[in-house]
Amino acid sequence: MNNLLFEQARAAYQSRDFASAAQFFAACKDPSEPAGEADHLRGNALMKLGMFSEAAAAYELALADASYGHVGALRTNEGKACVAMGDTERAIACFRAAAQDPTYPTPYKAQLALGELLLSQGNVTEAGVAYRQAAIDETNPEPASALSKLGGCFVALGRPQDAIEAYRTALDFSGPSTNQNAIYAGLGQACVAASRMDEALDAFNQALADGTYALSPEAEADYQRARSLMEGKGGLSGTGSNTASTSGVLYDPLDPLGKSGEFIPDPSDTGFFTLTENEMIQQDKQEMKIKRKRKHTGLKVFIVIVLIVLIAGGGAFYAFYRGMGIPSQQEVLTSLFDDVTAGQDATENLAAGLTDDQKQLIISMVPQGATAQITNMDQSMTESTASVEVTLAGGGVQDYTVTFVRDGIGWVVSGLTLDFDSLDDGSDTSDDAADQDGAAADDGAADEGAQDADAAGADAAA
Repeated sequence: MNNLLFEQARAAYQSRDFASAAQFFAACKDPSEPAGEADHLRGNALMKLGMFSEAAAAYELALADASYGHVGALRTNEGKACVAMGDTERAIACFRAAAQDPTYPTPYKAQLALGELLLSQGNVTEAGVAYRQAAIDETNPEPASALSKLGGCFVALGRPQDAIEAYRTALDFSGPSTNQNAIYAGLGQACVAASRMDEALDAFNQALADGTYALSPEAEADYQRARSLMEGKGGLSGTGSNTASTSGVLYDPLDPLGKSGEFIPDPSDTGFFTLTENEMIQQDKQEMKIKRKRKHTGLKVFIVIVLIVLIAGGGAFYAFYRGMGIPSQQEVLTSLFDDVTAGQDATENLAAGLTDDQKQLIISMVPQGATAQITNMDQSMTESTASVEVTLAGGGVQDYTVTFVRDGIGWVVSGLTLDFDSLDDGSDTSDDAADQDGAAADDGAADEGAQDADAAGADAAA
């Protein structure tokens, strides 16, 4: 392998010049020469360029180098490339192979991707198993997301009681970046399915409390159903049972034949979802709080009148202070992606203070034909930072971080970066080491390859 070209390729990759990086990685070795690291990083660069078929082929070449290893990371990335290409069967096989690699330090990534793909195909049972595996994986730094997905699977399988416990456990494990509003909304739907309408209303109100979250059409329908039933019953709860409905079944519906050897927990026979004594006390306090709220009808009327007066006098300023605007962050983001796809001038969606080069860089990072949806946002009066899920034209999904700045009463985009964690690097512990040797490999799928690059280069030089 040509070490000089390899180092040039790494430098281009670290500076995010992925087109040059892909060319240099290809040129630094003969096509038949085993060089797992070079092909791994070349595949990552091709993924950033949207060349998914070529990326999958590069990962296959990296897998052919038995001395390189990193099978789990390579199979996960290959699976994501296959999803983007629309080859779902091959993607499922890749994710399953990645999860079976005993040396893979972060198998939850493969399980999450597998669960998402299976769920999109309507295979709720196997998707639930995958999400459960991701949730109990000790290497998963944020199990709340997997637990929330698991709760949705339980609802779809007619197990709302288990869904409720899954969502509550997700809230227990939620971190600063967790979208708790979405979890509360899912909890509300599970409570409606379990005929626990008072708890459903409390969960939906929690989801809507800060005014930044909009219920899905299905969740909105459940919310209105719960409100209607509670009003019709004078505020009394439904009579749904609070115990898990096992119906005498001795096997887990998500693994009826017991092939995996691991069952999704049932509250009746496992401590996985069992409330502690302290949690039960807190739950009783919450229920008493809800009952007290219903008794103060006159106080509620007074508060509503005061709120109307306050909104009339200061509603506009409050909305401005909370980060609302016209156009909103989502509207300007959608406009940016639509303009790029249509070949129109997209610079009107960008901050005026950006240079022409900065504007062109942002525009160049927007995939053609993609759609963007804000999934979480930290907003203030003048600046906002959003986590954005971008659905590619080929069906794949990539995560971005987008920054906005205030422009009059509306918003414009001031920065857009790709979340490189959406591509797997096979090692979550490589960032520090990579930064220390100047590898700047904090971009997701490149972490693992960049971490090992110095060692590989040194061996090759020797």
